[in-house]
Formats: sequence, C-alpha cells, structure tokens
Amino acid sequence: MDYDPIQPLEAIGYTPREASFLYLVAVHSGYFLRRQYHRFAQREGGRMATRFLTKAHRHRHIQVIECGQKRHIYHLTAKPIYAALGFAGSQHRRIKSDAYMKSRLMVLDFVLDHLDADILFAEMAKVDFFTTQCGVKLELLPRSHMGRPLYFSEGFPILVSSVGVPRFTFIDEGQVCSSRFENFLDQYQPLFSALGASELIYLADIEANVRRAKAAFERCFPADRMQGVTPLTPLGVEHFLKFLRARQFFEAEGGGVLSSELQLLREGEPLYTTLEHQALYAAWKAGATNATKIRERFQQAPLRMTFTTTVLPYSYPIYTLRQDGQPEERDATHHETPHQTPAMEA
Repeated sequence: MDYDPIQPLEAIGYTPREASFLYLVAVHSGYFLRRQYHRFAQREGGRMATRFLTKAHRHRHIQVIECGQKRHIYHLTAKPIYAALGFAGSQHRRIKSDAYMKSRLMVLDFVLDHLDADILFAEMAKVDFFTTQCGVKLELLPRSHMGRPLYFSEGFPILVSSVGVPRFTFIDEGQVCSSRFENFLDQYQPLFSALGASELIYLADIEANVRRAKAAFERCFPADRMQGVTPLTPLGVEHFLKFLRARQFFEAEGGGVLSSELQLLREGEPLYTTLEHQALYAAWKAGATNATKIRERFQQAPLRMTFTTTVLPYSYPIYTLRQDGQPEERDATHHETPHQTPAMEA
C-alpha cells in the first residue's frame, strides 16, 4: 500500500493500538472477541478494552452478537471503516453463518500467533506471489467461479517463510466429516505438486478432527506414490514391469517359465486386463516402449510438502446457545441494536 491505512481510524479518535487491531480484523476476519483484543494489546482485563469497545459501538462500527453465558462476538460492520482501509468490497462486514463466524475467529487467533510473519491475505497478492515469484502457471491455482474466476476463495491466510517457502493453512471450524478438507486437498493438489517446497498447516479445536485430517491427507498423497501405485498399477510399477517381462518370456518359450515367474503371471492376470494394459504390452513387445518410459508414466514426483496439525487452545462461544440435537436457526443469535451498551465478556 502507498498510504497509511491506520491514519483514517486515528483521525476519528482511535488510538494507534486500537486502529491497528481494527485493521487486522478488517483484513482477516470481520469478527473478534474481547480476549483477542487483550492478546493483541498484551493486556489482561481492565478499562482499556472497555473504552475501545464502547468507542467502537458508539461510532456504530461494530455490532454485538450475544452468545449466552455473558459472552459476545463483536462484528466489524461499518462500510466506511472497510473503505478507509482499502477493502470497500470486503464480505467480512456481512453477517454469515455460525460456522463462518467461528472459522474467521480461528483465523484471527492464528494471525495473532504470527504477527511477525509475512502473510498473504488478498486474492491478487496470492496470485502474484505464485505466478510471479514461484513461476506457477495461472491455471494451476485453486479457483472457483462467481461471475469470474475467484482464486483462493476460502480466504485462509498463507504465510511465506524467510526463504520464500509458502505455508498454507486450512481452518477446520468443527466439521463432522473430512469431505471439505478432502475437497480442499483435491483443489490445491496441482499447486502443491508444482511448488518446489511447501507446508500445509491444519488447524482445528477438536483433536478428533485432526486424526481425520491426517487420514485424509495420507489418502490424497500416499507415501507409496514414488513406487508408482496407481489404479492401473495397484502393486506398483515395478510389479507391472516384471509381469510384462514374464509374459513375454512365457509366450516366447511356450510356457516354460520358472515357478516364481508363473506365480507372478497368476498375480498379474486379474490385475492387468484393461485396454491400456494390452496396448502397453503390445508396445513393449514391439520395442516401442521400455521400462524407463513406463516408470515415467506411472511414477509421480515426490511431494515436497510438510503436513502439520495444530489444535488451537482457545474457546469459541459460537454454539453456546445450541442444545444437543437442536437445529441451527437464524434467530438463535441476538444482535444488539446500536443504541445499546455492549456487554463485556467475563
């Protein structure tokens, strides 16, 4: 940016600390908790947070969402604030589902844990980094379509290490299955494969979800990918090559093969039955292909990715009004009107 995004907030009465925190909220989440402001300000309790929340509420910059048990979520909704910070079109100011709110609060906690890191958050910043600095083709970037191609639409922060290695994040706000994470891996796989090195950080607040995520990652990126284990070569590419040699020798010798080769043929016959298998064998006999070409066809390059998981040690008040078995309803969460004084979290 070629301007100071904090100055407009200071001009209307926010302190530099308050303005900086609101900037983080506008960029990364749209929602925040009182304890998150405490963490950012490196203060516990006291009048400082009360003054900040009262000021923001008086200016009608935030809405207070009651969550029960005297806990609240604060939603930065004021369009002029987003415009002053350079994010006039941000969707963060709009009310969303409980799951979305929780995911953005988790994003903010992650950002507060990495304030010294180089973080990519805007769509175009991410696109520019991977296409310009990493040399990745645009068509390999994860995208969806909402009237136009929308890249990195989930909006999770991406950290960049001091040596330029991207560190992706996936925020699990409490999903009951791993399908969303599996879709994420499927969408990002071309980008992961194109990078020289990268890291994926999976964040959740439930240990059981971490175990499911590890299993999903191993299914998507199996450790035996270097052995050429694919649907066409389920026992690995080397087994398929041995089968090709044994079959050719069997046919040339009229059935005179060793018992070990006969066992190999018995293993392979029910596995290698497709038209592609037959075409590869015909090319093998004709000398049009060889072991090197077949290995290149089925073996995949090693994925130079580190997968780490983190269980966030923080509490989120999103579901405190829900009873076991009670469906979510849009009116289950109460929003204070602007003239009310915001209650403070315990």
